[in-house]
Amino acid sequence: MPDRSRCPNCGERVSPYAAGCAVCGADLDHRRWDTGPSTLNRAGSWLTALSFGRDNRMLGLAVVFLIFFGGSFLAWVSGLFG
Repeated sequence: MPDRSRCPNCGERVSPYAAGCAVCGADLDHRRWDTGPSTLNRAGSWLTALSFGRDNRMLGLAVVFLIFFGGSFLAWVSGLFG
């Protein structure tokens, strides 16, 4: 993670509220050069949200399983009885 107290271009110390570097004029809008969470972190957060807390992890895994494999399971069952 970049040091936000220094200019990403010249390394000069800058104010946390500065929009640009006083020395080199580089853009310091952190929203533009902040990459945010990685794809893996976002996927982990999504799966954690599905788990409904620490007590019901199996319920979350069952929901994910049904989302990905529910259609093929239903097709298999209808093939057995249909």
